[in-house]
Amino acid sequence: MIFGDLDIETATKQVLGNSTKCRGTYRGLRQVARAIEQRQAVCCFLAENCNDKAYSSLIEGLCREREVPLIKVPDNKKLGEMAGLCKYDKEGKPRKVVSASCVAVKDIGEESNGWSYLVDKYHIPVQRKE
Repeated sequence: MIFGDLDIETATKQVLGNSTKCRGTYRGLRQVARAIEQRQAVCCFLAENCNDKAYSSLIEGLCREREVPLIKVPDNKKLGEMAGLCKYDKEGKPRKVVSASCVAVKDIGEESNGWSYLVDKYHIPVQRKE
């Protein structure tokens, strides 16, 4: 499948945007850990610049144990913005962005090219809607 100009950041933004619209995201260590443990998470995003080693190793270990695909994102501020943890000004520019070190997705909302890209690249097991 050809995805054109899609990269990891654009695909993540599309997936998290759709997921946030239908309240399908978990943000923060406690919510994400609970979602992974209860097998509600479809995939998990982890910021590479997380400053706590124990935090990232916990999420990596849980994802490995429960076989949840883990996708690394370079910046936690950008991940927070993509997950909807910010306010927008009149021009549509994000203000007061809160960083997020991990985000889990339980519902992707509507399927997008970004989701197809992530499924293809990270081999995410998906049940197709009929």
